Amino acid sequence: MGTLARLAQVLSRLSMPLLLLAGHAAAGLFLVNLDHGLAQIEEPALRRFSQGVYGLFSLLVVNNPLVRPLVGVALAVVLWRSLRARPLAWAIDGLGVLLCLRCALQFVLLNLLLLAPLRSGGLLLIQLVLFLPVITVAFGWLYWRLDTGARRLGRNHLRFEEPSEEVGVFDYLLLSVRSLLQLEPAGAIATTRLMKSLFVLHGVVMLNLIALTLSRAIGLATGGTA
Repeated sequence: MGTLARLAQVLSRLSMPLLLLAGHAAAGLFLVNLDHGLAQIEEPALRRFSQGVYGLFSLLVVNNPLVRPLVGVALAVVLWRSLRARPLAWAIDGLGVLLCLRCALQFVLLNLLLLAPLRSGGLLLIQLVLFLPVITVAFGWLYWRLDTGARRLGRNHLRFEEPSEEVGVFDYLLLSVRSLLQLEPAGAIATTRLMKSLFVLHGVVMLNLIALTLSRAIGLATGGTA
């Protein structure tokens, strides 16, 4: 096997762990100044609820200097085993599930930010931009995890419109990226009720993000606070 072929295999094995790490990095940036925006919600009950959701989201971020090296070592082990063609499936699944949980909490926080008369310019728009890579990687992992698991059992949840001999991580990520330009994933057909439901959920989330962006943009254009 040539050097380029071996390099392609290594990149293929590392692609999903690296994508998940990138998603978690974007989710970490999402926290910047977010508490200041949520504190501006005027309704006391909603403000307390938003602070509770924010507190739960904050627990999923590694800030403890004693924990951070342990997490770094664990990630290094996952990448090393992936390089040696012995990836830890449970560890990759753990990163994926954690990212999906953080993504769901971020989605709730984004909608709560719309209720705040934000005095820090463009905070919601900044958080929307930071949220896009998180949701893209999260749904990409879901598509990849569900469909590859089914294919190992001789079934499939997705039928790609452009058939190829081997379906890789890139195909599932592209399926998720295309939803940024449309209201639902394109390039593949859902063949099961589970995947059809996931497509609908993905479309609803994207439609909600468009509505949030438009509402904040209109507020800025009309001279409102952002």
